Amino acid sequence: MKKNFSFHVYAGITIICWSLAFVLSRLVMREISSEALGFLRYLIASLVLLCLIPFLKLRKVESKDLVMILLTGAAGFFFYMIAFNKGVKEVNAATSSVIIATVPMITALLSRLFYKEKITVKQWFATGVSFLGVLIITILSKGFTISNGLNWLFLAAVLLAAYNLLQKKLVQKYSAIQSTMMSIFAGTIMLALFLPKTIKEVQGISFNSVILVLIMGIFSSAIAYVSWTKAFEVAENIASVSNYMYVTPLLTTVLGLVIAKEFPDVSTIVGGVIILAGLVLFNSDQLFAPKVTMRLLDKVDLETAAHVIRESFAATANDFDLTIDNCPTNGAFTQVKHLMNDLENVSQLFGVYLGKKMIGFFELVYHEDQQADLEKVSIIPSERGKNYGKLILNRAKEIAYNNQMETINIGIIKENRDLKNWYQKMGYQIVCSQNFSHLPFEVLYLRLDLKDEVTNG
Repeated sequence: MKKNFSFHVYAGITIICWSLAFVLSRLVMREISSEALGFLRYLIASLVLLCLIPFLKLRKVESKDLVMILLTGAAGFFFYMIAFNKGVKEVNAATSSVIIATVPMITALLSRLFYKEKITVKQWFATGVSFLGVLIITILSKGFTISNGLNWLFLAAVLLAAYNLLQKKLVQKYSAIQSTMMSIFAGTIMLALFLPKTIKEVQGISFNSVILVLIMGIFSSAIAYVSWTKAFEVAENIASVSNYMYVTPLLTTVLGLVIAKEFPDVSTIVGGVIILAGLVLFNSDQLFAPKVTMRLLDKVDLETAAHVIRESFAATANDFDLTIDNCPTNGAFTQVKHLMNDLENVSQLFGVYLGKKMIGFFELVYHEDQQADLEKVSIIPSERGKNYGKLILNRAKEIAYNNQMETINIGIIKENRDLKNWYQKMGYQIVCSQNFSHLPFEVLYLRLDLKDEVTNG
């Protein structure tokens, strides 16, 4: 399956599974409590995920990360599951899904509060639009009294947003799948607090409810989270996957009609449309932005590529006093003839495109000992800070692995601490440093073990 399209399958599977959870939870909670359902759902999910461990190359968990793992487990699975179930029990599935759909917006607002991330005037306006939708759902359904169910759902949305922020810390060190699994395991252990209550309640549960709990544990929890993680891994950009969140309320409404015969009321329809309009406006820059693609370059592309490389390396050359005389091989002085020589030597040259504009470049050189060199990693200054560099490293990793390479090596200026830290954050390990007579700086070599990284991915 082509990479550009496979993420649709993974994201679609996730959204279907999550939409089912809104409907099935209400049906099951006619027989057992929200706490018992939460424990059973993630006990099953944990057992499924445990079966996957032999097929994953997981990084050893450091003791200093245990607190963060417990926090993500508490926010994203223990407290969230309790709040979500209590809310869904009292509020129809369609309304519940609309409230939970605000999580990306709440995450951005919390990022502004705690990490000082920028929010535009348009995004503040969009927040107000969505808040208006929430007020309409509240007022039209219950007058000026906010129901307990809505309170629980609002709390669940905030908890899930907090989980998203906390997960950002973990995924800097562990793979997305491993981070999610550790959080689920931690949350399940906490939910075991309700084991005695669960044992009492399941004794009278019907066979149909047992099947529904199994579906939620296996599909809406374990498979959904793994599939969602995989979708982000193979997609060209984050927005392509995140956009699927907007399908959840519609799909939940349809499933509610088909499975539970739930008809959304006027407040849900009107308020839901306004909330979703606000969410689309809030994320419009991502929704309608040109897509990032990467492709192999040919001779006709080399002039543009050389310009991109020179523009990308210019600041580094200036910072470290590099000139064409003392360091002619630096990217800041790349000419078409250099790239032509690389192309003729069977190197793979790739362009990174934003729409039709080339904004980046990278090159892979293969050796007989199953080692690849990653060279001239470039993003023009105006497009930095948008995770394009991470996309380059992920694509280079996949390409090298598919070409039977076992490691990727890269050499950088040793004194460039920011770049060194970035590569280490991306999983590269320092190998050694070396001085060369023809270079005015010491070269630091880093290496990525593809067998560990790709299996772990």
